Amino acid sequence: MTIRAEHESLAEYLSTHLSPDELERPLLVSFTQWDFAAAALAEVAATLHAMGSRPSVALWSSKTPLRDVGWQSHHMISRLFLSPTIDIRVKQALLAFGLPKSTFVDPYRPWTPREPLPTITDTNRSAIRALTYRGAPMGRGILEVPPSSETPVTDEYRWPHRYVERAIRSYAFAFDQAMQAMEDSRASAVFTYNGRFLHDSAVAHAAEQLGLPTLAYDTGGLETDFDLTIDATHDWSALQKRMKRMYESWPRAEADTVGSSWFLDRRNHTEAANTMFTGGQTLGQGIDVAPNETLVTYFSSSGDEIAELDLDWADFFDGQEEAVKAVADACAAHGYRFVVRTHPHKRFKPADDVAAWHRAVQRANPDVHLDEHSEVDSYTLMEQSDVVVTYGSTTGVEAAFAGRPVIVMGPSAYDELGCALRVRDRQQLTDAIANPPTPSSTSAIPYGLMMKRRGFTYEYISRDDSGGRQLAGVPIIEPRMLVRHVSHAVNRQTKRRLNA
Repeated sequence: MTIRAEHESLAEYLSTHLSPDELERPLLVSFTQWDFAAAALAEVAATLHAMGSRPSVALWSSKTPLRDVGWQSHHMISRLFLSPTIDIRVKQALLAFGLPKSTFVDPYRPWTPREPLPTITDTNRSAIRALTYRGAPMGRGILEVPPSSETPVTDEYRWPHRYVERAIRSYAFAFDQAMQAMEDSRASAVFTYNGRFLHDSAVAHAAEQLGLPTLAYDTGGLETDFDLTIDATHDWSALQKRMKRMYESWPRAEADTVGSSWFLDRRNHTEAANTMFTGGQTLGQGIDVAPNETLVTYFSSSGDEIAELDLDWADFFDGQEEAVKAVADACAAHGYRFVVRTHPHKRFKPADDVAAWHRAVQRANPDVHLDEHSEVDSYTLMEQSDVVVTYGSTTGVEAAFAGRPVIVMGPSAYDELGCALRVRDRQQLTDAIANPPTPSSTSAIPYGLMMKRRGFTYEYISRDDSGGRQLAGVPIIEPRMLVRHVSHAVNRQTKRRLNA
């Protein structure tokens, strides 16, 4: 059974957001081998071809000096074991679908940077962030792909020099190659994955300099196949406008049922994608609350996920560590009980970042601190709270659905929905805690609807009984496990050299 997705069809979306001239010669650039992203690229390319466009496709996962964040398997090893990588499968599928061989674009060889690569004077985050190449903000793309999962967000940490050098070269390669391909193919629009990782951001900025519309494909909702948007990555305002349009265009009963189910599944710990956070919590377990006391709970957000957003952080209390202290001061002024609930994702974050956050909580000196290992159920806690405050965590919109007054202090994807009050300074915060906003459960539902049905369902790609994808009879699958194991063993050695 075909489910109702946010958009009726990809062809309709493309025709609505691109002119006939912009649809004429699109360029699709991919560096990733993630299965969902490879399938999304194949679906987009097939759709464009079926619409009469003449797409060019650059499958460059094996070509970059630094392996992409979505890289999985080495092409040479896959050839050795006669098991094609997933991007080679995509090429075979698109050829079988009817795209000509001339569709596929190889990188230009030999390659030398079009301008001198920047000299590294320091390798902390501030120095890396300042790096540019051909006028593009190279540093932000580099910071999106840290050398290891233990790399902290703190500015005191120095990234490995060799790694930064390789990342600089890889960004420049992606930028130069993509811009040359755009110019030579006379590209009319550009499609890339996500738009914010190292190589994808290089493509997006090259397209921007040429004045070309750029569209990013990504994961879809929990019940849809993929997403694609012309909006800028991390444009929270544009995303919320999508939520509102989607909700308003659906039959109300269906929208409410589907949207509410996302919240209910998470609250009941039955959403598989959320179990990494709720797995250590006991469903229904709260804290002791005295009669007649006012409980204000701060739910922390993920600092590393918002660190590189291009924002004026002075407008967001100068960061989360200052924000939690501001809430503590406001609660003390009113005599309210203050609880900090540290997000359980801290169990998986770099030790230095975790320690820095715990120091910030200690400075705030809450009445209760439930750390990342606490068994207290976040959903029970929010229901016990008289006011929920967050820096932009998804917990804010979930608390709103639960009927709690919500105050948000940082960048979020729900502060324009009417379910949370955005405050911009300490006085607004103090006033809002004293006089909480009116709860609005229904205003949160568009968020849940988007999380369930964001984007599109496949038209040309089909799934088999096990969920595997295929196009034109060609399975879009990863190579044999042996190929992946050997590839990752080789890549681990490379990473050790770069991180030395």
